[in-house]
Amino acid sequence: MVEPGRYTQADEREIEGAFRAGDPLTCPRCETALDVRAVPPRADVSYVRDRLLVVCSSCHATHVLDKHAP
Repeated sequence: MVEPGRYTQADEREIEGAFRAGDPLTCPRCETALDVRAVPPRADVSYVRDRLLVVCSSCHATHVLDKHAP
């Protein structure tokens, strides 16, 4: 069973693959365009990650992805 508000690992891989390919980001569950928001760096973390928060406005699932592959 899928936890509300969370994507499965397969869903996350699909989103990240689309992002890396430069394709439009859509929800793997409901096909809605994902809202993309920058995640600002935190002052209490010594290293900086360039991250994005993707949110589905329909099913409200979220995922944080790194702009640069690790």
